[in-house]
Amino acid sequence: MKMMLRNLFSLLIGSISIFYTIYVVYCLIYFISNNNQNHKAVQTSDNNDNAESLTAAWNILMNLYLLFLFLIQHSVMASRLIKRLYKKLNISEYERSIYNALSSVCLDYLMRNWKPVPLITLWEVNTESNMYSWILFSALHLFGWLIILGGCCMLDVTELLGWKQIYCKVLNKPGALAVKSKEYQRYLDHMRHPSFVGFIIIFWIHPYMTIDRFLLSSIITIYMLMMWNIDESDYKYASNIYYREKQYFKYS
Repeated sequence: MKMMLRNLFSLLIGSISIFYTIYVVYCLIYFISNNNQNHKAVQTSDNNDNAESLTAAWNILMNLYLLFLFLIQHSVMASRLIKRLYKKLNISEYERSIYNALSSVCLDYLMRNWKPVPLITLWEVNTESNMYSWILFSALHLFGWLIILGGCCMLDVTELLGWKQIYCKVLNKPGALAVKSKEYQRYLDHMRHPSFVGFIIIFWIHPYMTIDRFLLSSIITIYMLMMWNIDESDYKYASNIYYREKQYFKYS
């Protein structure tokens, strides 16, 4: 009875984490790729208003606080110290689910409290009056998100979402990573996110680059560069995985 309750609790934790993570990712797509809000902010800005300058400075500080809060959580939860703590408490199967859930909470908090700062605009492309430019930016962002999705599919989506770890524990099977090759584990340890190129596209190719979006894109890009340790061996492994997946879909 006790084991059954623990299994049900594990499945509940995994399910809540998955659905909430998917919801936050959906919100993130709108937050990053929607340009209507940025365009409205640019249109309503007044560069000659001293009060607005002070408000903009405060909003930038708050946005930086939100960003660093997310990045600190993202790094601490992925540290070896936290991983050892999970093992010590014998709850390793929850590691990925808790990581995703807390990352989603911080990201959700960031998106809900983010303040546009249109006082300084690095570039502006009016996509409302020019349909072709809207199609171009939309297509590029769709391409970027598809790259990220493809990177997730090349790996193990159920493992990235934390479901496989819980599923294996419930069925008393070896841990999800225990049956993976050393190359895969090494690649996953060196790679923080499935696709660097995809994130660069969606962050930097945008019709309205206000100062707040520039800070967001710059800090996230620097963070990804610092956290990524992909080398030649990892690149070869990823190429082999891509080739196998391509062959699988070609002949299936």
